[in-house]
This record gives sequence, structure tokens and C-alpha cells, in this order.
Amino acid sequence: MKNNKLLSISMMVVLAIVLFSTVTMAQEEEFKITGLTEEDITVSISELKDLPTVTRDVTSVDSSGDEDDYTVTGALFSDLLEKKGKSQKDLKAVRFIASDGYSIEVSENILENRDIILTYEIDGEPLYEEAKPMRIVIPEERAMYWVKKVTEIKVIDMKETVEINSLAFLETINSELEKVDYTYYESEDKAVKISELVKKLDVKEAGRTVYMEAADGFTKDEKTEIFENGYFKVTGEYVPMFLSPDIPKGMYVKNLLFARYGSASIFSLKQSLNVHKHQTIGENKGVSLAEIISESGLKKGDKYKLIAIDGYSVEVDAEETKNAILYFDGENVVRVSFANLSGKYSVKYLYKILPIN
Repeated sequence: MKNNKLLSISMMVVLAIVLFSTVTMAQEEEFKITGLTEEDITVSISELKDLPTVTRDVTSVDSSGDEDDYTVTGALFSDLLEKKGKSQKDLKAVRFIASDGYSIEVSENILENRDIILTYEIDGEPLYEEAKPMRIVIPEERAMYWVKKVTEIKVIDMKETVEINSLAFLETINSELEKVDYTYYESEDKAVKISELVKKLDVKEAGRTVYMEAADGFTKDEKTEIFENGYFKVTGEYVPMFLSPDIPKGMYVKNLLFARYGSASIFSLKQSLNVHKHQTIGENKGVSLAEIISESGLKKGDKYKLIAIDGYSVEVDAEETKNAILYFDGENVVRVSFANLSGKYSVKYLYKILPIN
């Protein structure tokens, strides 16, 4: 009789362990969406599997350019949102957060133009334990966005839209800043502190995030405090390059074209010359001033004030910017040339452009 009792107790203990393990596994097989509604939304992997299934052949590209091919299966984030009565294109920004603390913010540009796959199978197999409960895959975006072991998708209610009222040139500002040593992999390069750079911008409100765009079209939104604590690498490969001790190397921005910091747009003429069509005025070859003003997001003006680093300035009609180019007059010396205006408008060491209405 005692043996039967012991057997029954043993079976109950085993059953309890099995049930506890099952519950624990079930808890692990879910993630939450926060900020979409007043209350957090819990989503199970089984709920994902009830949505239309998406299978894609995708290529992951890391920060070193190494590529890996996969076949992924999951559900579209847009389909999940639709089920919850929302739309992906209505979102301004989201942050994917992993159980190990890794997180990354996804910009409005990606949300508007990319499919986001909530992946539960790779190459026909369920995710391995270290990647569960779910992995983000965004085809045509870099591996830094392909977050594993996602436990939270945080919806950021409103993404700030700040009017850009100044256009500054990175190379001119850098010429005034102290260069510090910065080791990037095996390379010993020079960099400038962004905290020193932004002091020269005279921006009253920095905002929550900084938008950056690279010459190859890559875009990134970074927290302002991380940006301000970072550096722009100015020698060696991929310059200008945004780096920060607060983020992994895979989240650096190479070949930076421009960054929007509060109400200022910080532009790199070096990368602009690499990606924009060249025009010639006299003996000088450069890129269209009007095109740079437009791409930077600078507020439109009836006139524009062009300011040199030493304070010299001129004002030109907006129409004249269509007949002007930006170019380098010597190493990293930003200069403007107008086809129809006299030499006094050919500002050397061009630092900033302001709209005038």
C-alpha cells in the first residue's frame, strides 16, 4: 500500500514538473506589443501561425559586408497590426527589444516601405532555443535590424517632425574641432567628438532621436543621448562615419551623407560628391546647391543666407541656388560658386545656410 502511495506521489511530482515545464515553455512562446493601445498586447506564436503565412528567401548582410542566405517563414507585422485594428504605415517608429537587452529603433521610412516578418521558422526548422520566441527579419535591410529573441515590440506614439531651419557642413565644422585618436578594428584613425560639434550648431531643442542617412541609402534613427556621446570618424575608410562606445560596431553608420539633429541638418559634401550628379561652373566641378538644400530638408526661403566659418556672409535669391555648385577648394574646404553672381558670393569655408522669408 505504501509503495502504491509512493508511486502515486512520484507520478504526481512528475506530472507537476511536466505541467510546469509546459507552462514555462508556453510563457516563453509569446511576446508583447506596448504603446499600441492603452494596455499591453500579448501575442503568442500560435496566434502568429493563425495569420497568413509568409515564406521568403532572404539575404542577411552584416556590418562587414558578409552575406548569409536563409529561407524564413512567419507572419507579417502589418497583418498582425491589421488584426488589432491598426496599420503599419500609421506608425512613426517602433523599437524591437530582445530578452538579452539588445534593442534597435526602426524609422518611419522602413515602416512605410518594408515588409517586417515576425519569423518563427528558418530553413524549414523552428527557431533554435536561443532565438525564441520570435525573430524579426526585414528583407533589404541590414542584419542589425534582424533582432533575435524578441520579447517586446514597443510602439513609439509620435515621432517628432522638427522644422529644419539650418544646413551645416560637416567638413567645415570638423576643421575647427580637435581630432582625437579612435581605433576602428585594426585601424588607428582620427575622430571628432559629436558633443563638441553640436555646440557649434546653436540648436535650442535637440529632440528625442537623430535621423541619419548614408550614401548608399541606409537610414537610422538613434537616441539623441547616444548620438551626442558618439564620434564622427574623419580619417580612414567609410568617412564620415558615426561611431559610439554605447552601441555595437554593427550599428555604426558608414559613409554618412547627412544627419538631422533637432532643427539642424548636418551635411557631408564628401559623400554628396560620391552620390550626386556633378555640374561644372567655370573651372570648378561640384554638386547642385539647390539639390543639397532640398535633400537636407532645409525649410524653403525666398532667400538664403550663406555664412562662412569666420562669420562672413552673403544673401542670395532662392532662384540663384539653381545655378550654383558646392565643391572642395583644397582639402576639406567647402566652397560655393554661382554662375550668375560675382566673386563676393563665392563663400569659402562655407559653414551654414539659413533660409530667409
